[in-house]
Amino acid sequence: MLTSKLKAILGQVLFTVNVFVLFLVLAESQVLIPDWLHVFGRLHPLLLHFPIVIILFAISLVAIPELLKKKEDSHTYGTDLLLIGALTAGFTVIAGLLLSHETGYVKEALFWHKWTGLGVFWGSSLLYYFIDSQKHLVIKIAASFLALIVILSGHLGASITHGENFITAPIENKDVVVVSLEEAEVFPHLIYPIIENKCLSCHKASKQKGELRMDTPENLLKGGESGPAVEPFDLENSLMSHRINLPEDNEDHMPPEGKPQLTEEEISILDAWISSGAITDKKVLALSDTSSIYKLAVEKFAAAPKVYEFDAVSNEKLEGLNNFYRKIQPLGIESPALSVSYFGRANFDPASLAELSEVNVQTVSINLNNMPVKDEDLASLSSFPNLEKLYLNFTDIKGQGLQALVGLENLSLLSLSGSNLTDEAVEPLSKLKNVKKLFLWNTGLSKESLEKIMTALPQTTIEIGTEEKSTLLMLNPPVIRFDKAFFKDKLEVKLTHPIGTTSIYYTLDGTEPDSSNFKLYEKPLQIKENVTIKARAFAEGWIGSSVSEAEFISATISPSSYEMIFLPEDRYKGDGEKSLFDKKKAIPDVWNLNWLGFLNNPLEIEMEFEAPTDISSMAISLWQNLGSRFFPPQEVEIWTRPNTGQDWKLSKSFRPKALQKEDDSFLRQVQIPYAEKGVQYLKIIAKPLEKLPSWHSSSGKKAYLMVDEIVLN
Repeated sequence: MLTSKLKAILGQVLFTVNVFVLFLVLAESQVLIPDWLHVFGRLHPLLLHFPIVIILFAISLVAIPELLKKKEDSHTYGTDLLLIGALTAGFTVIAGLLLSHETGYVKEALFWHKWTGLGVFWGSSLLYYFIDSQKHLVIKIAASFLALIVILSGHLGASITHGENFITAPIENKDVVVVSLEEAEVFPHLIYPIIENKCLSCHKASKQKGELRMDTPENLLKGGESGPAVEPFDLENSLMSHRINLPEDNEDHMPPEGKPQLTEEEISILDAWISSGAITDKKVLALSDTSSIYKLAVEKFAAAPKVYEFDAVSNEKLEGLNNFYRKIQPLGIESPALSVSYFGRANFDPASLAELSEVNVQTVSINLNNMPVKDEDLASLSSFPNLEKLYLNFTDIKGQGLQALVGLENLSLLSLSGSNLTDEAVEPLSKLKNVKKLFLWNTGLSKESLEKIMTALPQTTIEIGTEEKSTLLMLNPPVIRFDKAFFKDKLEVKLTHPIGTTSIYYTLDGTEPDSSNFKLYEKPLQIKENVTIKARAFAEGWIGSSVSEAEFISATISPSSYEMIFLPEDRYKGDGEKSLFDKKKAIPDVWNLNWLGFLNNPLEIEMEFEAPTDISSMAISLWQNLGSRFFPPQEVEIWTRPNTGQDWKLSKSFRPKALQKEDDSFLRQVQIPYAEKGVQYLKIIAKPLEKLPSWHSSSGKKAYLMVDEIVLN
């Protein structure tokens, strides 16, 4: 129980707080809040729980004095608690008013929460000042009304912080809808649930941190004050991907510390979705079954998979059928169903289709896009009883051979876009009654022929595209095919394109192909030195493609044995020390398994050569990305020793040039100025940057050293 003197002091403080709150409300648009007061404003979510509990407890004692044995005690304790509750509510309201000056909140939602919060504070203050009134019924009614305002204000605040109807959601959404793979749509069923659970508490209609809303695809593309959250097909420039892939101790990492974090599976799904074009209007099964987002989606909806009654094929048999031009893989984890994809038009052999007879029962999808498949080659597909999807885009099929598909009862999708069909295709296509989707875009069929097929297949969705010829489409970039980007003696590189009539132009000096410097690709290239190939595709009636690029690096020396002294960080541990000499070039993707990331320990690798070796050049292949804190090493030390058991001797110490704020992010080689003859034992120590520079957003923190390969010549 509070003493009379203390109650008097607290009563005066309460009056002062009321005056200050009134000032903040009346002068809201004219008040300039200093930074140190914003710190107090952000304590609002921490402060609000205390007055809510105290006021509700005080109201209970005031409205129902029978709770205690003596009614006088109920009144005394209730009055004291109401004073404390009103006072703490005042400080909470002050913090809330200060917090409301920050951006990211929708005015309408904030308006009602602010005024109900003020109602709690002013209502509890008035109730305290008039609680000794003899009008007991009025006091009870006022206390009950105050309790309703407390609950309403709490509900509105929870809705701003956690989402609409946060309190009532458990009783409103009792039924969990389970979506099967066949029904699943890419955005609403695969992408949005992740965003809803991990992002919307700060990025929804009622609360837009950084002016960013993430509740619709349109808002994701629009972005916030820092730009678009999603750039289709462009992971590196998609802000959402960049933020979720930052180390958790980075202040820009999302979701922020204290919020539920994304799982690795969720990050992979979001990244794959962006890489595949941020698709929003398709079902999962409408995606190419060779895309990464399709595979992840199949695994995600594995709880309701399509059940196949046939047995799975052994891994040994699959390995025997897979090669450089054909890939056979299961549709999903523990699924016996297989998808088949072919690559490289020049390597296609029609006889290879007959080899699939070993897995004809398990094969449900075949992708022959851009292959020189002819009508007579389709005969071998008639023995695939469970074939559901067949992709024959840009092939040499004319139409007569489609008769072989008529007996495939499970065929539900057939795509022939870009294949020059004749009228011979009309009859067999008209018999495919079980096909649900038929793609006939740009097939050369006459309007009359297309109408005949549509009349014969009224239940089939037939896509014929547009007859407009004035709009030119851009070609896909050419594909640069090679074994490994790091090579010892020489390397063969092929340039391919799915459309056979395309011409491919390339350069070897790192410049982009244009009318003054290009070479026409005619046969595989023999690479014998460090080069960067850039290539573009051109064809009549198309817009030239964007540039494909690949860097090839000579690495003629490899140690006979090596040992890495310190392990990399768990998140970037690649294939361990093998990643440093596997001749596999990493890509700018944090999930690529060729990266080794070092933060708290240096890269320290000890090597032994079979015989004394002359080293003329040395480089460390790494990833430089300022936003992700991927920096070159602070210092590189080269140590040698003549024999095992003898002490290491420092041969070279080198500090790479420090990065500047305007430097680009890219994959690069840090050349180490080192040359020495007769080296048999070699040790490299590359130390991560201890403190990021003052211009960096995470200045003072450690930087990651992201290493791909050690290059020795």
